[in-house]
Amino acid sequence: MDVAVSVKDITKKYSLYKDPWGPIKEVVTRKKLHKDFFALMGVTIEFPKGESIGILGKNGSGKSTLLKIITGITEPTSGKVDVHGSIVFLDVSSGIDSELSGYDNIFMKGTLLGYSKQEMLAKIDDIIEFSELGEFIGQPVKNYSSGMKAKLGFAISVNVDPDILIVDEALAVGDSSFQKKCMEKMNDFKLQGKTIIFVSHDNHAVESFCSKAAWIHQGELITYGDAKFVGSMYAEFMSGRKPIESIQAEIQYEHAIEQVHYGTTEDGFNLQLNGFVRDQQMVDVQGRFQLAIRDNRTGETVMKDLEPASKGFTVSFSETEFPLFFKPGKFNFWLREEMENKKAVEFSIWAGKADIREQQSKGADHFQYQFKVQQNSLELAIENIGKVEQQVNRIWVEDELLHIEGVAFVRGYETKFENDVLMKFYLTDLSSFERCVFPVEVSETEEITENPAYNPQGKVYNFSRFKVVLDMAELEPGRYESHLSYRMANAPHHRFLNLVWASKLNEYPREPYSTETYTADIQTANKYLRLEKTAKS
Repeated sequence: MDVAVSVKDITKKYSLYKDPWGPIKEVVTRKKLHKDFFALMGVTIEFPKGESIGILGKNGSGKSTLLKIITGITEPTSGKVDVHGSIVFLDVSSGIDSELSGYDNIFMKGTLLGYSKQEMLAKIDDIIEFSELGEFIGQPVKNYSSGMKAKLGFAISVNVDPDILIVDEALAVGDSSFQKKCMEKMNDFKLQGKTIIFVSHDNHAVESFCSKAAWIHQGELITYGDAKFVGSMYAEFMSGRKPIESIQAEIQYEHAIEQVHYGTTEDGFNLQLNGFVRDQQMVDVQGRFQLAIRDNRTGETVMKDLEPASKGFTVSFSETEFPLFFKPGKFNFWLREEMENKKAVEFSIWAGKADIREQQSKGADHFQYQFKVQQNSLELAIENIGKVEQQVNRIWVEDELLHIEGVAFVRGYETKFENDVLMKFYLTDLSSFERCVFPVEVSETEEITENPAYNPQGKVYNFSRFKVVLDMAELEPGRYESHLSYRMANAPHHRFLNLVWASKLNEYPREPYSTETYTADIQTANKYLRLEKTAKS
């Protein structure tokens, strides 16, 4: 591979003083009065000839310092830079004198870029035409708008035919038509086999324009490789979805889920995952990790150790081990490593080529289970088979007992008798995810016929009344979310689990219930039933 620019172990250190006289005082007193600031720390990157390489990083990360070192504007504190070919730093604002005309600035900036007057005369017509400045080319630049000045600087820089072009956030100049022309010029450079180093904090621009990318954060090189991969990692960090520690761990290891086997038995859902996790020396390191499954909505997480297998690891989860965890919702899969400082690092395990297989179910299908790969990560979606229509009609508190009454039915399922339906009521503490299970009394069933406008067949359904009684004194303090489980006692024996719907606000307590030892607040503002119990000090 031919290399256009080689950056080897570059470090750039600045001395920061609180006092402007600090450097002199430091010499006189022979005391250290400055703070060392490392703009770059041990950065090593090779930029191949003929490729477009992006450099990503938020403001202050060290991107511009690296460019200045490559172009020779500043010297590194340590390390080595080798440049093979002529280089132009496309900074649209530098080398422009506001007192000179646009025409004169073309020659001045050309001289700064290493071209003679005769060479610039041969290029001047192309530069003026590209800049779209027309008769304004003879006016002093101080009379230009910022957009006109940027157009002039860009037009000069891209018409001097360098071997290596460094672009520092310069493609957003001028109006949309000029931006399009700039991009077309950059693509021409790519077709000519020029090396382009494109610096930005916009991962979308880097992913679309570049084949490779480097990500610099606080002076350190986080990763360098395929532009789409690096861009996706950078986007995860900038969005706040992943901390830098997780991304560094994710890059440090090779990891993948290779096989997914799932199905149901009479005991519920079962899941087995096979894959590998190795360090950079290709040594299996699964003993350091646990595999975690997380509910995207609540953050509830279950995890298990990875068991060694013939080629990597295997790990199994079941509804028996984790009752009521595999409920309707969406779930993601993570590797978790406990660090020596007791902090845990998590990262999404790669699943771009996972073989997903459903095993033949041996019991009733409680829910619908669907696995898919989103952005190379495994996602599990669980949904009810069909829909339960339910509503809490009334809530009241009496002698520290919370009474909840409502109705529920499934379209097409006849409930002529009370024991045709089995229900349970769950409260989940949202801080600890501990659950309380309460029996539900199912009373008489009644026939209802829906509005003919929505149901021209006049289908008759049966709804069941349910009642739950909770002893508030026995409930631990906490914030609780409620679910109602609806199970068909007859064929097809489906089970449904829903957040409890409570929209009849006038039928619920309007003020918190209070005793000498606690306060209980019935919350239904979001139409789902929640309960918060707070102990009094």
